[in-house]
Amino acid sequence: MIMDVMSRLLILGFMCCGIGLGEVIHVSPEGNDANDGTSSRPLATPKGAQKLAREIIRKGLKEPLEIRFEAGFYGLEEALLLGPQDSGTQEFPVTWRALTDQQVIWSGGVSIGGWKKGEGGVWSNTLKGVGLNEGQWNFRQLFVGEKRMTRARFPNVSEANPFLYATGGGMDHAMIDPKLVKASWGEAADAQINLVPHWKFFNQWNTVTKVDAKAGRIDFADSERHGKVFKNNWFWIEGVREELDEPGEWHLDVNTGQLDFMPPEGIELSREMVMAPRLNRLVHLKGDVNAGTHVKHVHFKGIEFRHTTFTLGHIEARVHTDAAVMFENAKHCSVRDCHFENIGGYALWLHLDCQHNVFDSNVVRQSGGGGVLMTGARLSYMEESKIYTPGEAAAKVAPFLNEVTRNTVEDCGKIRYYGGGVHMDSRPFAMAMAPGNTIAYNHFNNLSRNGVFAFRNQGGSVVEYNHIHNAMQTTIDGAAIHFATMNHLNAPNEIRNNWLYDIWGYNQRPDGKPNRVLANGVFLDWDTSNTTVKDNWVYNTGGKAIKAVFQNENNMFENNPSTQERQVPPFAEDVGPKGSKTNGIKPEDLALTGSVIHWTDKDRVTRWGDWQEETVRGLGGLFEFRHLLGEGKVSSGIRYSLPIPEDGTYQISLLYKPGKDRASNAQVEILHATRSEKVIWNMRKGSRHGFSVEVGRYAFKKGQAATVTISTQGADGKVIADSVAFVKVGK
Repeated sequence: MIMDVMSRLLILGFMCCGIGLGEVIHVSPEGNDANDGTSSRPLATPKGAQKLAREIIRKGLKEPLEIRFEAGFYGLEEALLLGPQDSGTQEFPVTWRALTDQQVIWSGGVSIGGWKKGEGGVWSNTLKGVGLNEGQWNFRQLFVGEKRMTRARFPNVSEANPFLYATGGGMDHAMIDPKLVKASWGEAADAQINLVPHWKFFNQWNTVTKVDAKAGRIDFADSERHGKVFKNNWFWIEGVREELDEPGEWHLDVNTGQLDFMPPEGIELSREMVMAPRLNRLVHLKGDVNAGTHVKHVHFKGIEFRHTTFTLGHIEARVHTDAAVMFENAKHCSVRDCHFENIGGYALWLHLDCQHNVFDSNVVRQSGGGGVLMTGARLSYMEESKIYTPGEAAAKVAPFLNEVTRNTVEDCGKIRYYGGGVHMDSRPFAMAMAPGNTIAYNHFNNLSRNGVFAFRNQGGSVVEYNHIHNAMQTTIDGAAIHFATMNHLNAPNEIRNNWLYDIWGYNQRPDGKPNRVLANGVFLDWDTSNTTVKDNWVYNTGGKAIKAVFQNENNMFENNPSTQERQVPPFAEDVGPKGSKTNGIKPEDLALTGSVIHWTDKDRVTRWGDWQEETVRGLGGLFEFRHLLGEGKVSSGIRYSLPIPEDGTYQISLLYKPGKDRASNAQVEILHATRSEKVIWNMRKGSRHGFSVEVGRYAFKKGQAATVTISTQGADGKVIADSVAFVKVGK
């Protein structure tokens, strides 16, 4: 046994030193994809390497496989798409990596040369042969010497108050002082209005369709009408040739292909690399959620990812789905020691059934969005309309048991304000009791919005020893750590030993003097429950240090020192990428036993009588509920069968939206281990947002019939059948 352990350690040591004992495919910018991939005859592209790697994998891996890239620039013509057939195994993983201490750049951009100097300090270029005129390539970013330039805009970014302010508007237009409006905005082929609407916690990009200069009205397309325009909402206009008027600005005419640029002082275009992004994604690991397949044991190490685009028309303002690397239905994969810079969206996007993946020791800078995004199939608040990935299988899964550790994410949110270090979006209600993810030892700095965000039904996550500061720089109503789980039944979350400060929350104002508001250290929003907030040090917030709103349950707040002055925690050396301490809490240990059954679950729900579907809106139209409605005129019933996984005492809860027209005497019958019990339930009361309310606690046995039945018999109002939840609370 001792010799076996020593042998494994020696093998690991050789691999870490770059010597390697496995099979190796070599790739070089000077290579050729017709070569055999040896060190003397390397391949040239990731695509060529994938072809050879598949042949090796198909024959059966008998040792680890490495695809090693020599130093240099690799311009990708298309994203590297890896499927289940590109997987490694736990014993023999597949690793795509840079040679040790070598700079390897994977770029989604096109290098632009051949500039001609014109009048007024403007240089021009006519782009041809890259699909521009066919509408296949329309970039809205330009990088010069690895710095993002400014697309021609009004007002100029150099202005002390670089925004326009609405005097009113609606979902499809904004009104401003007619003296400020220019007809050229409506005549431009690709002008956008970048707008922070109603709620002021996101921005949206809309294409300008028409301008009425006399009335001061700007009409825009419906691709991203997420919020209504109100007085003093701020915005700017970009993509108009007439606004090219200061150094650093550029403009592309999508009809003619003419690119105009006014270089900043000191930049000589003949000596600088000018990159226009063409690809939205550089790497996509894609399993099939319907077939239940995954990409497994594929790793990326030491690679730089640069120059990706961003897109318009996202279905949810809070969730923008541009990312340089995407894992979709991936397990036991990783991104380590990589560098992401000048990208249009997130660095990594984990989508659907992603488990046990690791994003560790990476650097993300100048991102259009942020660091890591995690999503399920639905991107909505509470309604089910905004479906990114359709299908029953997709609706049941979301990322969990992933690790985001020791990363540096800074200067992000350059395109989309609703971004941050880590964004864990909605997951299915049935997963609320499942374990979450680990976010630890990260350094998040200079962010447009949150450092860490967790939305609907997220539970079981550990957020510890993170260093988060200079957050909430472009929006309000958020936090360095912001949880909005919309749930009373989620697995416990642990937020411990984080150092949080300089959380701004800028509300822009027409006088150019923004006020700070609604920017918190830790924010437990939307009924976030079952959460421990302990030993976090907070200072200089534009709101509260620790804030909880609505009907939160079972939260614990302990020893969270806060001040508006600088304070350094005793564990300062342990936060961020060099940290080593831990609270020893793992997401898998936080999972609860139980589930939630929705009325649409055909395998678990039977009903009889007269039930009608009803849709009601929640809080200002932010979300909606679709449930069943019955009345006492006809005796109707619905029975939920509970799949009790183990013996014990379980809390039974109902989910419904209360109202004055609801029944005060709905009959609820619980069949449990020892007997059947009836409860008269008042549906005029409950959670005002439609979240769970406890009915009682009962003993259940595995394998024994267990049901909850709701009846309309004798009801004096409307009876709501939505969901029934059960969660183990004792032996």
